[in-house]
Amino acid sequence: MRLQTCRGDAMGRRMAAIDVGSNTVRAMAAELLPDGRLVKFADHFLMTALGRGLADTGEMPADAIAATAQFVSAFLAECGTLDEVYCVGTAAARDATNTRQLQDALQDRAGVTLQVLSGAQEARLTFVGALSAIGDLHGRIPLVADIGGRSTEMAIDGPGGLRTESLDIGARSITEEYLCSDPPRRAEVMAARRAAKVALAEAAHLLHDADLYVVTGGTACSAALLAGDVWETSLWRLQRLRRELCGMPLAMRRKALAFDPARAQVISGGLIILELLVAQSSVRRVRISQGGVREGLLLTNTGARDITGRAADAETAHS
Repeated sequence: MRLQTCRGDAMGRRMAAIDVGSNTVRAMAAELLPDGRLVKFADHFLMTALGRGLADTGEMPADAIAATAQFVSAFLAECGTLDEVYCVGTAAARDATNTRQLQDALQDRAGVTLQVLSGAQEARLTFVGALSAIGDLHGRIPLVADIGGRSTEMAIDGPGGLRTESLDIGARSITEEYLCSDPPRRAEVMAARRAAKVALAEAAHLLHDADLYVVTGGTACSAALLAGDVWETSLWRLQRLRRELCGMPLAMRRKALAFDPARAQVISGGLIILELLVAQSSVRRVRISQGGVREGLLLTNTGARDITGRAADAETAHS
């Protein structure tokens, strides 16, 4: 999905991929070298909370739109001359009635065109991007899940080819609807768990066919960092982490997530979904990937096999 082209070089291109999510805007820039390798040279994110309150108002907040456009503009200015920019929006942009306002702000402030992805498109890009960071699958059938702010995308590549699902549940939506107290009351957590179970049941046909679970997104990566930079974990560890975080008031969650304190607002809802998702796995374990839509965009559009430099560079907040 080529969104903006500045130059037609087949090789030596510098390009950016921007994922405008319901919680977080993530931006990456990489260079396609003459040997076909993609090398990342910039990687930033900022939680702008475009999906905040969307279930009640039907609109993305004006301040979140402004913050998103400012972040993208600053990121592109930092990157300098780029040959191509891919900018896509996910659940919040799909669902809101004021998506045009977001598109206009990005065009006016950053000079980019926002393409709104369908759930299936998002799941396919996530599948490519997440697995690029995992390595050899050793013949296993992977399910890739991306727990976002307002939706959870899943994809599996098995005997029937690539199949996808987009579920209307995410870390922010479940938090705003059910986890209203600080910290959440037991009854609220139980209601959130019931809602997550109902939503995940829609993807049972995918969940049961996989023998490797790979999860990406802010919730999953935060879980890995909270576990001590451990990128493969068990259901038992996730259950313990979910109980600990759901039992903390917001101020304590912010301290626990010092690497991304804004995520403390929605981490409890995300962990509920993650825990129940992994409970469906036959081995009760999950691999956590740092790859996602951005990597999928770059790999799909260039034909490269992977993006080097990602593992060595930690994402940093950019304001």
